[in-house]
Amino acid sequence: MTTRVRVPASRWVLFWAIALGGAGFDLATKEAIFARVGPPGSPPVSILGEVLELRTSHNTGALWGFGGRMPYSSLIFAGLSIVAAVAIGYWLFVRGAAEDWRLTVALGLIMAGALGNCYDRLRFGHVRDFVHFHVDRIGFDFAIFNFADNLLVAGAAILMVLALRPEAPREVGAPAFAEPAPPAP
Repeated sequence: MTTRVRVPASRWVLFWAIALGGAGFDLATKEAIFARVGPPGSPPVSILGEVLELRTSHNTGALWGFGGRMPYSSLIFAGLSIVAAVAIGYWLFVRGAAEDWRLTVALGLIMAGALGNCYDRLRFGHVRDFVHFHVDRIGFDFAIFNFADNLLVAGAAILMVLALRPEAPREVGAPAFAEPAPPAP
């Protein structure tokens, strides 16, 4: 049986502020850009010369369209987002990982991206993408993406950095994410 670790209320606030704020920002930008530019196939809007433009696109797959041709891909990826959301909540607030504010931030970013894209999948059957980097002179054409994708990548990058940092030794039986006890006088 798993014992529940008491997580400070400030971590709950931090996590949900990032998760809901990030998802809200993602959804608001998708709505605004699609209203301004139009549906996929509409002429793009140049932002930074020949390098950055707003070009609307629908993506039924995951990152870079991976798995988009699978039957029911949007439902499968929405289901995976829901499973990830439950796992993140469990790890942070039941297992106590939220005691580390850095993990709370990283997983809040991942939750924000997952929520934004999951909403699109469940409501529209695809994810709305609109940011397009490309440099035609050298043949560079990056996948079209959205802010939810940026949030997911930022959260994953923070997790990788945290995983690569040396871990301080701890006493056997001490919680994995607790601050070390002060030395005895």
